[in-house]
Amino acid sequence: MSEPVKDLVSIRGLVDSEFAESPLRKFTGVLDSYVPEPARGYDGTRVNLNFRDIEVLQSSEPYNFPTAVINIGLSNKKSSRWGFFAASLEKFLPEDEDIKEQVGKRLGMVVTDGKDERPEAKLMWNSKADVAKFPDKMVPTAVWEVFELEGASGVGEGTIPTTAAEQAMRLLDGKTMSEFNKAAYADPAIRKDALLQRSITDKSFIKAMLVGKQFSKDENEVYHRVVGK
Repeated sequence: MSEPVKDLVSIRGLVDSEFAESPLRKFTGVLDSYVPEPARGYDGTRVNLNFRDIEVLQSSEPYNFPTAVINIGLSNKKSSRWGFFAASLEKFLPEDEDIKEQVGKRLGMVVTDGKDERPEAKLMWNSKADVAKFPDKMVPTAVWEVFELEGASGVGEGTIPTTAAEQAMRLLDGKTMSEFNKAAYADPAIRKDALLQRSITDKSFIKAMLVGKQFSKDENEVYHRVVGK
C-alpha cells in the first residue's frame, strides 16, 4: 500500500451525516499497524486495525491468541462505525496527532453493545431498517470505540499505564490474588520486569499496596484501588 493511499486513513475532518464479527468485546492491545483494503461487495475501503500483545478483558468465548484484527469500514461521516471509532480516539489526542502517531501504543477497545456494563449502542442510519420499528431508520448499532490510550495527552479521561508497576496496579483492581497473578504473569510489560515479578510472587507487591492504602480488600478477597490513589 503506497504512502499517499495510506495517508487517506485519518480520524480527522469527518462530516455529519461495521462491526466485524469477533468474540472480543473489550480488550487492550498494542496497535501494530493499520492496513487499508478494498471492501468486498461494495465500492469502498475498509481498514484492518492490527493489534498485538492482547489482554482480553471481555469476550463472548475463550480467546487465547496474542493478536487481533478489527476491521472497520472507512468513512468520512461522523455517524458511521469509523466515525464513532475516530471520535473516541480523537478525544485522547492533541490537535496535531492522528491515528498514524498511535502505532506502537497500547489502546483499550470496547464494543458498544450495552451489555456487561459496556457502552450503549450508537444510533446509525440503516437503509434496511424496519420503518415500523425505526421510522427515521436510525438503528442502535454496536461499534468499536477506544476507551484508553497509552500515555494519552489529550482531553480523554482514560489512560493506560506506561510503566510495569502501574500496569500491575491496573490489573490488580477488581481481582482476587489468584486472578491477578494469572493476569500479571501473562502481561508482556510485567514479564520484562524481573524485580516486579518477584514482588508479585512473594506477595510483597500486594502487601505494599495495602500498607500504603492504595488498595483495599473486600470480604470476597477482591482487591480494589482506593479512589484518588
